[in-house]
Amino acid sequence: MIKKIQEIFKKNNFRYDYAVQDNIVVVTIEWGDWKHDHTAIDYVMKQNGFSVMGEQITEEDGSDCYSSIHTFRYKQSC
Repeated sequence: MIKKIQEIFKKNNFRYDYAVQDNIVVVTIEWGDWKHDHTAIDYVMKQNGFSVMGEQITEEDGSDCYSSIHTFRYKQSC
């Protein structure tokens, strides 16, 4: 699973922190743009066999950028 995540992140030039446990991936985005970071990670992960479990906003200031934790579940066996 970690190798798959590394390939996805490298291909899409994602530089976010992440953690993997079983088939769950937790991605932390610090002050990312809503479209180029937050929406993009959800879209790319869905395209690679993951389902979005949720997003928890950790910091915001009313602008287009905010921090959050995205959680994904891998839908296929690795």
